[in-house]
Amino acid sequence: MAEQTEQQNPLDMWRQFITDSERQWNAFFKDVLGTDGFSSAMNTWVEASLTVQRMVADQLERYYAAFNIPTHNDLVALGERMKAIEDTLTRLETQVATAPARARAAKTTTIKPPARQKPRRTRRPPVAAAAARANGASGS
Repeated sequence: MAEQTEQQNPLDMWRQFITDSERQWNAFFKDVLGTDGFSSAMNTWVEASLTVQRMVADQLERYYAAFNIPTHNDLVALGERMKAIEDTLTRLETQVATAPARARAAKTTTIKPPARQKPRRTRRPPVAAAAARANGASGS
């Protein structure tokens, strides 16, 4: 009798209700959604939805062209062009800001032109060549 008079925890009752309810809904949806009829109906609905969406997009494009209103793609292209312009402008601003420092650095360091190397002299002047021949002939 003590067990019958004991009250159950309300949270346990709620947990049990949720579990049973979830199990029943899962069984119901498995039976309904798992059929071929449902999948073909969903396929038909999706195809019809896409067809309507394409027709609306085509009509809106014609409407926009008639009233000379930019489309989404036009705005995206414009945004990309503006981004490229802003990047170029930022690069130019950076170059302009650092130009005085670069000019000062160029003035303080004197750049010498590279020393011109003279070609090696392999030929001897005629007087030295004659003397070398004479020395070589007398030495043998």
